[in-house]
Amino acid sequence: MIDNQEFITNVAISVVEDSIKGAWNKVKKFFKDLDTKDSIRYKTAYEKYLLNTKQKNSKIKTIIYRRAPKDLYSFYVCIGLLYNGKVINTENIENMYGLGNKIIVTGTGGVGKSILFKHLFLNTIETTSFIPVLIELRGLNIYEAREISIYQSIYKSLCDNGFDLSEEYFEYSMKEGGYIIFFDGYDEVNRDKAEKITSEIKALSEKYSENKYFLSSRPSEEFIGWNDFCEVETLKLSKEQALSLVKKIEFDEVVKNTFYNELNNSLYEKYESFASNPLLLNIMLLTFQKHASIPERLNDFYEEAFVTLFNVHDATKDSYVRDIRSGLGCEDFKLIFSYICFKSYFNGEFEFSEARLRTHIQKAKTKFDRLNFTIEDFQEDLTQSVCMLIKEGLIYRFSHRSFQEYFAAWYTCKLVDDVQSKLLLNWIKESDSVCSDSYFTMLFDLQSEKVNKIVICPILKEVQKLYNQLGFSLEFLRTLFEGIRLGKQRIQNNKEHYGSSLTIKNQYLCNGIMLNSKLNEFPYENYNKEENKSVYYKLKKAYLSISHEENVNNFFMSFDQVLKVISEDELLYFLDWFKKQVEFAIQIIEKYDDTNIGRKKKVATILDEL
Repeated sequence: MIDNQEFITNVAISVVEDSIKGAWNKVKKFFKDLDTKDSIRYKTAYEKYLLNTKQKNSKIKTIIYRRAPKDLYSFYVCIGLLYNGKVINTENIENMYGLGNKIIVTGTGGVGKSILFKHLFLNTIETTSFIPVLIELRGLNIYEAREISIYQSIYKSLCDNGFDLSEEYFEYSMKEGGYIIFFDGYDEVNRDKAEKITSEIKALSEKYSENKYFLSSRPSEEFIGWNDFCEVETLKLSKEQALSLVKKIEFDEVVKNTFYNELNNSLYEKYESFASNPLLLNIMLLTFQKHASIPERLNDFYEEAFVTLFNVHDATKDSYVRDIRSGLGCEDFKLIFSYICFKSYFNGEFEFSEARLRTHIQKAKTKFDRLNFTIEDFQEDLTQSVCMLIKEGLIYRFSHRSFQEYFAAWYTCKLVDDVQSKLLLNWIKESDSVCSDSYFTMLFDLQSEKVNKIVICPILKEVQKLYNQLGFSLEFLRTLFEGIRLGKQRIQNNKEHYGSSLTIKNQYLCNGIMLNSKLNEFPYENYNKEENKSVYYKLKKAYLSISHEENVNNFFMSFDQVLKVISEDELLYFLDWFKKQVEFAIQIIEKYDDTNIGRKKKVATILDEL
């Protein structure tokens, strides 16, 4: 973390009608040869677009404001962004211009990426001469991959919201760079659509490079290959920001003030991983209202949050507990909901049409036929009583994906070991998001020993077999990786940091190594030796001569290209950090190797091993 970071803790920006009046005069320069009649018509259409999109993006529902949308700026606290060791103030979007025209904003679930994009959208209207467009990428999941066109999606968003341009003027304004385009939720794109959407965004941003492009996602190794995009990281809420957010929330004043004081005195430091995340901080407040305490473990936290939401009192009716229309008790309701989460998570579904949601409920109802409830009642409970889903237009989505991941993990624990092992080992082969999602972290928290024995160790044993055959050699590396990516960034006190990463070839084995390091808490070190700097500049010089680029800070080279510059021994020494991860993996295998238990004859001697 960076010491002495400065954050904005109070945002007093009001997007009012005045920001819309006269907005056409700022942007009409992006439209060529408009006659008076067209100028008047488009001025009216553009103002209609701003009013429609302002209204749509300035009010949102949250875990606490579940019944009616709440004005964003009544409770919003700007989160900071980190780039090259520097904190970017997001109060004004113009602070981000210096990073370039193509920016990826990454952060874990619940940190507030979508709300940040809504703020930046509104701030674009307020302070800039650009036309803002917000595309929620999950909305493209309903199309076949071949039908997806990002260009048409942008044009359609403009027209659907009242800015009905002729395509000729739209094309010209794109060429002129009239837009700031926000692509929200890349991590919520279905796997079968991801490749098409990726290529579409890259091609569009290259063809119309004068516009500004922002994309939000959970962290992913994939972005290493987005060479033209600058990746920035969302920062956690500081203690001051967390307190500011709590102060702004409309809630029972007695409970809120008590929670605020506890947060200020000790809770933030004790539960920083919860309190520094806006979503989890909101849930902390809800659970504190019921229990006057916060669970220690993340899974206990989600469990208690669900129970709290299931039994929540209607704020307008003193002690009236909201009816559960389905008539199910908390545990039975959780069973049905967790099955829906489990099936949808592994299908890559993060939102549903009404028909699809009803299909999921029907399948759960059929599977657990001892439970008596109607699809209609359960559907209403999900959105109105327990608030696990939010309905937006014709689409239902999780109030937050972390609930889906937690309950998918909870249901996984109910499967027999053999089924779990087959499912998860194949999932690790197929999925690009196993290391960035929270699913495995939550599953590991629920059953760490089982995950190690039936999921992690079978993969690590294959790595160990390779390692025993080849040692830590170039051949070993080639089996797992395509090559090496190097980067330079500025960190604390403006110091330069030289880092390296390996580009995955064997997804199955590499995911296993990364999951093991993440879940079993591999003791990462700061591998920023002086030798790293020397190797970095040697390889950078060679890369620039190959690519004919003027200058880069981050670049990829194949092993063959690297070995033309440095020796194999130098490369292996440079990648000593990965060797340590492999050796750590072998230690985990040895820790959970229970083959010797099979040779024990007495209960007492077996128990000693357990």
